[in-house]
Amino acid sequence: MSTGFSDTIRVLHIDDEPDFAELTSEFLERTDDRLIVESAATVRDGLERLAHGSFDCLVSDYDMPGQTGIEFLETVREDDPDLPFILFTGKGSEEVASEAISAGVTDYLQKEGGTDQYAVLANRITNAVGHYRSRQLVERSETRLREIVDSLPHPLYVVDEEGQLLLANETQAAIHDLSVDELEGTHVTDVLDGPAAKQLRDAIADVVETGTATRIAALDVPDADGERHVYESRLLPYDIVDTDKQAVLGIATDITDRRQRECELEQTRERMQLALAETDSIIFEIDCATDEVVRHGAYSDFFDLESGDAPTWTEHLTQVVHPDDRDEFIRFYRQLTAGDRDRGELEYRTDPELGSVNWIRDTVFIEEGDDRDARQVLGIARDVTDHKERELELQRAERQYQAIFHDPNILVGLIDTDGTVLDINETAMDYVEMLHEDVIGMPFWETAWFDHSASLQEEVKTWVDRAMDGEYVEFETDLVRPTGEPYTVEGVFRPVTNDDGEVVSLIISDREVTEQKEYERVLERTNALLSTLFETLPIGVIAEDEERNVVAINEQLVDLFDFPGTPDELRGADCTRLVEEVSDMVVDPDGFVEQIDHLVAECGPVRNDEVALQDGRTFSWSYHPIELPEEAGHLWVYRDITAQKTREDRLAALNETTRELMAADTREAVAEIGVQAARNILGMDANAIHLYDDERAALVPVAASAAGQELVGDPPTFTGGDSIAWRVYESGEALALDDVHEDPDIYNLDSPVQSEYHLPLGERGILIACSDESEAFAQHDIVLGEILASNVATALGQVEQTEQLREREQELTRQNDRLEEFASVVSHDLQNPLQVAEGRLKLVQEECESEHLDAIERALSRMDALIENLLTLAREGNRVQELAVLELSTLATNCWQNVDTADATLQPNTEQIIRADEGQLKQLLENLIRNAVEHGGDDVTVTIGDLRDGFYVADDGPGIPPAERDAVFEAGYSTSDTGTGFGLRIVKQVVEAHGWEMTITESDAGGAQVELTSLSV
Repeated sequence: MSTGFSDTIRVLHIDDEPDFAELTSEFLERTDDRLIVESAATVRDGLERLAHGSFDCLVSDYDMPGQTGIEFLETVREDDPDLPFILFTGKGSEEVASEAISAGVTDYLQKEGGTDQYAVLANRITNAVGHYRSRQLVERSETRLREIVDSLPHPLYVVDEEGQLLLANETQAAIHDLSVDELEGTHVTDVLDGPAAKQLRDAIADVVETGTATRIAALDVPDADGERHVYESRLLPYDIVDTDKQAVLGIATDITDRRQRECELEQTRERMQLALAETDSIIFEIDCATDEVVRHGAYSDFFDLESGDAPTWTEHLTQVVHPDDRDEFIRFYRQLTAGDRDRGELEYRTDPELGSVNWIRDTVFIEEGDDRDARQVLGIARDVTDHKERELELQRAERQYQAIFHDPNILVGLIDTDGTVLDINETAMDYVEMLHEDVIGMPFWETAWFDHSASLQEEVKTWVDRAMDGEYVEFETDLVRPTGEPYTVEGVFRPVTNDDGEVVSLIISDREVTEQKEYERVLERTNALLSTLFETLPIGVIAEDEERNVVAINEQLVDLFDFPGTPDELRGADCTRLVEEVSDMVVDPDGFVEQIDHLVAECGPVRNDEVALQDGRTFSWSYHPIELPEEAGHLWVYRDITAQKTREDRLAALNETTRELMAADTREAVAEIGVQAARNILGMDANAIHLYDDERAALVPVAASAAGQELVGDPPTFTGGDSIAWRVYESGEALALDDVHEDPDIYNLDSPVQSEYHLPLGERGILIACSDESEAFAQHDIVLGEILASNVATALGQVEQTEQLREREQELTRQNDRLEEFASVVSHDLQNPLQVAEGRLKLVQEECESEHLDAIERALSRMDALIENLLTLAREGNRVQELAVLELSTLATNCWQNVDTADATLQPNTEQIIRADEGQLKQLLENLIRNAVEHGGDDVTVTIGDLRDGFYVADDGPGIPPAERDAVFEAGYSTSDTGTGFGLRIVKQVVEAHGWEMTITESDAGGAQVELTSLSV
């Protein structure tokens, strides 16, 4: 790889002794042919030459006329702080050395006798220049990489295995509102919250352990403003120079917009750490005849061996040189000692048995003596481990630069200061129909990416100009493919500056976000909807991650459990601790905690369980295991069902009260039960029931609670037009008054009552509840009150109906006595001759055959059926023996078994409970079933169903024409040859006996439907 430096090293030597300067120049150039030495006798002359020439290293004496070497050094350092400067002086003292070091000298060497000092000086020069050039290369490479990495729109970082941030680009630092210098050196836990830090640490540990790349699908990170972003991170193994520690290179993509906007590609960067370290040297001489080696310098420091432990180069080979490098080492030195080469350079590694493996570079040449056998190998050995590692690092940096530039997912270009294209990657070229070489040198805004819009070209030129002024220019724009297909890109123009801060080029990097932009619109709408739904749900919701930290919580849950803080403040809190804190609120704290822990461990869903609280409230709760992006989670839903439980208890109590009401047999008993229920169940302590009295045409108080009498005294009697109660009774609509004194129909202007609740009991009366507090009756009280009022009205109607039935029974008893006498006559005078005729017919059938005999038998059977029906009509009549509470479905099923129904089907779709005479109701059902089978056929379907105040019996047979529906109830009417005509007449008689109503209509299936209404159900 080219470094950009010549192999030649130009040295300026300043010494006021010309002979010594000339001698030094000759030995230096002889020692290393890369050295070209110029001499100057004074500091002034040296400065003049330095001003008009280029030198790689300055070598200066200390004690010279006019200015000392230190003063010369200080002058040089004003213009060039890093140019190698070696103080080569005969005046050696700690004072001079200290002064030189303080002035910034590169190296300090004291003049000595003999020629070895020149080899040492040459070595010091090459070392210093090599170090200087390497540093320049590294700085140049680092600057270039820094510029490119910082231009990337991705967060990029390097984290060691312990979680310390070794490197971060500006994009990464900007997330935390820090500078790069502030961010580097921090620990991931300093900048990430607990779950995110743990997630990243776990992923880093996985990469370090496996040595393979991995991906974090979603890392939740808050920025400096507290706004949370989700990042997708690619983690790769990363080598750290000068340390045994392992690290991970992370490149992140902000996918907040893919979740909230779908995938905005993160700005990425990489910062390379390259270190240069000065090395010490070993000067050595090898006797070609004996292979013995004389060494000067840090041999023991290099190899942890004394020089005498390896007196020859071959022993050095076996003790020091890496086994894999020994063949090359032998070949090199044998060529030298054999005279096959006169100079050269060899790099080899040290044996791992010595400890760490280091790279050593030997630079050698042959010194010929007068006698060929006196040839010697002179050399300098240097530890170039750091240099080799820097080379490798530079190579890696170059590869990384190329990888970034040629990223197939990013459009990257390099632009010159005049706006022309220097380079552009293939990913970008795929979007236009141009050759790469045609794009190079064009003004960027005139390229094919923007030629579809003149206004866009002007805008791009403006972006380039702004970036050239040093501005970081982010952009988003719509472009068009050659096919006419539109697409959207977003990216950044990033200025690249030199050490002086001057912009020397621009990096543009962007990526296509067409799908993301479309998705982000959908995602924004969805997220807005979900967020609003989450916050406005009338239930409390909390979601926690696998470690049981709060992921999300809404205000409703905070209010239910009276948590301190807001939902945002509770996010990230430990749910285990929160459960412990609120467990004292419930009746069974230990059971509450144990159940939650068990559900979390088992992950079994639970729906609508209940927990009782110490303050009397009841919560319904559900648990659902959920999947979060990177782990499992838990979702809890709570709602306060205290009011619901209270309503359920009250409804249950009202249901029990209904049974008591239906069992009452007087109006007064019904009213008393209603008053007690309003007081005990509905909490209407002060209430009374007024029933309508026909004789007085007034609402007369029948029952009142003690609290009501205490509040208003004896309840008044209300007559037409004089009160709110009468108005509500006439309207039939319940009325709740928050302040009765605002109503013009108030009965008593001086009443202590503030609020009232009036509940009509149909046409039978009214229930009035009152309170000395305003707005005392809530909506749920009103609903439950209406239920109670309806039940009381029904019970009152039942009492009235029962009384009517008793009166009717007394009248029917007298009629039945007369009918019983008639039935006896019919039974004796008609049945006896009929039985004689049937017996004679049997005898005739045994003696002879005749077609007339079958007709006679049918006629006699019909006469028998007519007599039975006449007896039923006569004996049963309109008499109701005893009322019972009957379950219609069970009774109908039993009746079905008593009738010859052939292949017919019964569908008892009823839940009605009826008060009726059981025998008569069975007769009614059997007659209706028999009638349906006789007229509808053997396969007819008979359905019994519920009506609001009764039931119906329907079939899918031919039906009854409307003109005949009144006639079918007449005695003797039948459309069947086998019918008697009394079946439906008996049905009508049972209906009338009970005070019911009956009509015949057409069923849904087109058959006949008999409807019975006005029942006590």
